[in-house]
Amino acid sequence: MKKILLASTICAASIFAAHDPSKTYSYEVTPFASGILTDSKAGVKNDHYANLGISLAKNFDTELINQIELMYIRSDILKYMDSNKTTHVNKILLNAIKRYDITDSFAAYGFIGAGYQDVTNPILKHKDSALLNYGIGLRYDIPNYGMAIKSDIRHIYATREGQNDFMYTLGLGMPLGKKSQEPINAKVPVVNNYSPSFEPVVEKQIKEDWSNDDDRDGVKNNLDKCPNTSPEVKVNKDGCVETINLKINFDYNKSDVKSQYDSIITNFANIMKQNRAFEARIEAHTDSKGSESYNKKLSEKRATSVVNALISKGVDKYSLEAIGFGESQPIASNDTEEGRAENRRVVGYINQ
Repeated sequence: MKKILLASTICAASIFAAHDPSKTYSYEVTPFASGILTDSKAGVKNDHYANLGISLAKNFDTELINQIELMYIRSDILKYMDSNKTTHVNKILLNAIKRYDITDSFAAYGFIGAGYQDVTNPILKHKDSALLNYGIGLRYDIPNYGMAIKSDIRHIYATREGQNDFMYTLGLGMPLGKKSQEPINAKVPVVNNYSPSFEPVVEKQIKEDWSNDDDRDGVKNNLDKCPNTSPEVKVNKDGCVETINLKINFDYNKSDVKSQYDSIITNFANIMKQNRAFEARIEAHTDSKGSESYNKKLSEKRATSVVNALISKGVDKYSLEAIGFGESQPIASNDTEEGRAENRRVVGYINQ
């Protein structure tokens, strides 16, 4: 059994070695060690013994649950109290897990589930049985590596004889199975040749019809993302000096801006700093996966992270605004992966 667990760990580690931090993953595999404190009903000589195990969890982007976990636990060579007999115990559990973020790296989680235990040499009241379990845990997601250090405590109840086990675990969660990435896709326009990744802005001629156009920039109020443009300033189709859609990917269920996007943040910050009269509105959007309220909260956190990154580059915090719209403003169909990728975006609107 130990060889199987070792092989599983090596296999998972080899998959992790190819991990691209710009991607997100559908599954998480966690080899772990654990200790079990059992009650006298088990009839084993030592009421505290060690175990090894492995779990496979499927990630979900919903408010109700964040993972469904299948867990296998192996207890080797347990000695009975009043007999020379020994036994092995195999436990399989299926749990629903809910995560609660504390910081971008630390999170608490709770879980509940059911399963089955197989006792290879049952004696007295230590028998095969259905199981119920519940518990709480903490995890630390190692930045930029995709792995997580996980620890939890749980109560496992064997229904057949009313046996109670209390288990504590320590494991290493690793990504498994590439999921569709959560890109924030779009083209990034250039301003004053600051970056070769920018494109020229398409300007809109100012019209003489000022109805429903309070700042008289040629863009109607309902379409104007920068409704307070200074007089005679040339604007684009959004009514802004510049509209910059930032190519930033966020890890699954995360809002921190990774260091690999430092050049994009720096370019945007340089644009802002070249004219202290500039103001920017940072908008974040998601696709329609998950609940509407969850997506809005996630988009707000991501917009705030971009604003904080710009502030760290020297942009005046009073010239920045963060807004999250969640899934409410799609620019493509959410029925296809390509469309959902377009809808996951962060946009910066620069006003003057």
